[in-house]
Amino acid sequence: MARTPDPLPQRDDPVIKLARFLRVTQSDASTITESMTLKKISQMSGVSEGSLSKAHNGDPRVSWRTVEGWIRACNGDLMTARRLWNKVSELQEEETPADAAALQARAFGYWERTRGRAVVPGLETETQFLLALTALRKYTGMSLRELSQATERIGVPYSRATLGAVLAGERAMSFEHLAAVLAGCGVPVRQQQGWARTFASLDPARDVRTGWNPRSLRRSRLVEPAGEQAGDIVSSLARTRFAYVLERALTEEDVTIKEFAARAKLDMPLVDRLFAGKFLPAHMLSRASEAAVGASPRTRRELTVLAQTLVRSPTPEEQREWGRFCRESGTAEPWAG
Repeated sequence: MARTPDPLPQRDDPVIKLARFLRVTQSDASTITESMTLKKISQMSGVSEGSLSKAHNGDPRVSWRTVEGWIRACNGDLMTARRLWNKVSELQEEETPADAAALQARAFGYWERTRGRAVVPGLETETQFLLALTALRKYTGMSLRELSQATERIGVPYSRATLGAVLAGERAMSFEHLAAVLAGCGVPVRQQQGWARTFASLDPARDVRTGWNPRSLRRSRLVEPAGEQAGDIVSSLARTRFAYVLERALTEEDVTIKEFAARAKLDMPLVDRLFAGKFLPAHMLSRASEAAVGASPRTRRELTVLAQTLVRSPTPEEQREWGRFCRESGTAEPWAG
C-alpha cells in the first residue's frame, strides 16, 4: 500500500514550498493505471523511502541528493527544484550553527559527567542525531580521515567522503554506517546498542532487529580514537576472552548491564573497562565472575577459570594505563588483588 502523505502546514516558507513542489512532480508523473509511489521513486533514484517520505513531508534537512533523485525519477523540472532547495539550504545555514553548537556543548557535558560515550538523551530528530554523532567524532578528536582509517582497521571500511556525506545528512545513514562510526570512535558495544535503539526510533521504517547485529561488532570493542597513542590501548587475549564469555553469560541470563553492575559492585566506568578487555584488579574480575549467577554451568566454569588465570601482577603498560584511569576517574584501587 502506498504511503499517505501528511497534510502540509498552511504557510509559504521555503521548506513547505519545496515539499509542495515534490508532491506536484510526483502527481504529474503518475498515470491513471500506474501511480508514482515512494517505493517506485526509491527504486529509480536509489534514495531510501524514509528519506523521500521526510522530504515530501517538509523535513528542513532534506539533502540535494534526495531532491535530485526524486525529480529525475519523476522527470520533473530540475532547475526549479534546485532553486527551491537552495532557499531551504540557505535557511539551514542560518539556523544550524547555533543548534549544532548548543547540542555539541550539551553532548560534551554529558560525556564528561558520565565518563562514557553513550547516546545523548533527548534526541528527537534525525538532524539532532547526526549532530550528536558529529559531536562524538569531535569529542574523540578524530578527523574524517582518521575515522575512515579506523573503520578500515576494524574491517568495515568507508571513505572519508562517504562518512562526511552521511554525517552531514547528504546521504541516508544505514545501520552499517552507524556501526562503523561508533566502533571507529571507540564506543563500547553496550553503549552502541543505545545509539542503535535511538536511531531506529527516529524512523518507524527502520528495524533495529534486522538492521543491527551486535555480534559482528565485538571485533571492534578494543578500538580507540586514532588520536590516542598505541601504547594507551592495553589489553590481552585472556582479558578479551573473559569479556566475551561474560557478555555471553549476560545474554544467557537476559540481565541488564545495570543489574549486573549492581551485583558485581562495579561502577559503570569499571564495567566499560571490563567489557573492553582492559586491566582490572583480580578481585574485581572475581566479583564479575560471581555476579553471572544466571548463566549456564559451562559459561560459569569458563568465567571462573579465566578469572583465575588473570590473577597476576600488571605489566608496566597496564600499570601506567590503570594509574591514569584511576587519577582521571577518582578511583582508588590497588594494582592487583
